[in-house]
Amino acid sequence: MRPPVPTPARLGTLVFGLVLVFCASAVAVQAARPEYDWWQAPLSFYLAGPNSAWLQAAYYGLALATVLLAAALQRSLVASARYILVPVLLVGGGLALAVTATWPGASPGYPASDAGAFIHGVSAIAAFLLVGTAMLLQSASLHRDPHWRAVARPLLVLAALAFAGLWLHALWKALPRGGSQKVVIALYLAWLGLAGWHLRRAPRR
Repeated sequence: MRPPVPTPARLGTLVFGLVLVFCASAVAVQAARPEYDWWQAPLSFYLAGPNSAWLQAAYYGLALATVLLAAALQRSLVASARYILVPVLLVGGGLALAVTATWPGASPGYPASDAGAFIHGVSAIAAFLLVGTAMLLQSASLHRDPHWRAVARPLLVLAALAFAGLWLHALWKALPRGGSQKVVIALYLAWLGLAGWHLRRAPRR
């Protein structure tokens, strides 16, 4: 007997919960590491050292959330609002996020090998770009689905701000590296969280 397949609504609940867990873990781990100035230290600094295992686990949870979101969106959206590229991008971004947590980059007191630093850097960039592109692409078509029409514009605005913020963080080196990165991450999390929350009431196609 085949096990029951989770509905998009249940997947949305999981996505929303995993996003909340990531937020709580990130805040808690930073509060427990006073040696770093949170406004200057990027989040990756906290992936090594005391309490880093909690943040790594939260990263893996967020990676799972993006994969679950990919599946839920494909199963809940009307055909005209689907893009085959969106789940590919989300799954790829989730895998890149897991790699980012597995190979932390160098941080004060916790050096990384050249290979480890390279893997971390490339996977982090890939995670931001893949998920950000998926957010933009999906948000642009959500108005075609009656269930998503009410949140289509807020999600599109969040996706655009997140993607613009990513490039601003990357190109404007004078910005505080920790603060600007965390603003971008917060925008990504807001999009993922809102999408997961709205999926809780999504019809199954």
